[in-house]
Amino acid sequence: MKNFFSIIRWPNLILLGIIQSLVFFRLLDWKNSVMDYWDLAMLIVITTILAAGGYIINDYYDRKIDAINKPEQWIAGNLWSARKVLIIYLIVTLLGLILSIWLAIRLDLLSFLFLYPTALGGLWVYSYFLKCKPIAGNLWVALFCAGVILIVATPDLLKGHKEIITLNFWYYIAFAFLTTWYREIIKDIEDEEGDSVQKCNTAVVQWGLRVGKIMVVVIAIIILIILLQWESKQTSYTVKFCLYLLEGGIVASAAFVWWAKNKSYYHTASTTVKLVMLAGTLVLLL
Repeated sequence: MKNFFSIIRWPNLILLGIIQSLVFFRLLDWKNSVMDYWDLAMLIVITTILAAGGYIINDYYDRKIDAINKPEQWIAGNLWSARKVLIIYLIVTLLGLILSIWLAIRLDLLSFLFLYPTALGGLWVYSYFLKCKPIAGNLWVALFCAGVILIVATPDLLKGHKEIITLNFWYYIAFAFLTTWYREIIKDIEDEEGDSVQKCNTAVVQWGLRVGKIMVVVIAIIILIILLQWESKQTSYTVKFCLYLLEGGIVASAAFVWWAKNKSYYHTASTTVKLVMLAGTLVLLL
């Protein structure tokens, strides 16, 4: 069980569920939503299962790279056989498919039926094909993270209830998309050694460390613009102060990357971005 919870990244799944709950209750007019509490709970379960499946299949295809980059946390092909990983992946994703069909019928949204297999297929394509493609792989992960938020409002959007969505909802989607893209590039810089050995052609491997650093700085500037826009729409001084802290975290992480003297700087930058992403979610509570 320890290996199972490790391979599905259970802390990330818990955070995902918390984020979706906060988005529903803080960024949507949830009282007028087509979903009730049980529908939301089921949607969160389906999304976490989907994400868990994505982590499992990603580790399956990354087993050689992980042997270099994460020798102490290497499960697929080491603690578990590749065949066992695939079997668990099939069981987990099949459960998610069954639940997604049930939810689509319950909400009377047949178009909802296609979202789960489409997202599942997209995660597989990413792990098998896009992960080692420069820019495209990082963008796909960022789009998926934004999609995790958008899916909370999708039933209402499909039913034509656009009025339940607030402006902050779109700011938060932009924040989630850009910070995820930002962290993925920093992660590629941090993992450059293993990626290069396994010929995983990320942007950093293909175009070099300096290009990777320039990309980090450019995206950091875009994130700062979004945060400043978000901040300008706030009336609460507490929220404004929290957004100041997020802006400071982005500046600090970009500085760690640009002036890095060794690999530990990239790890610190990556951790800082994680904290910024978490803090950005907690702002929704204010």
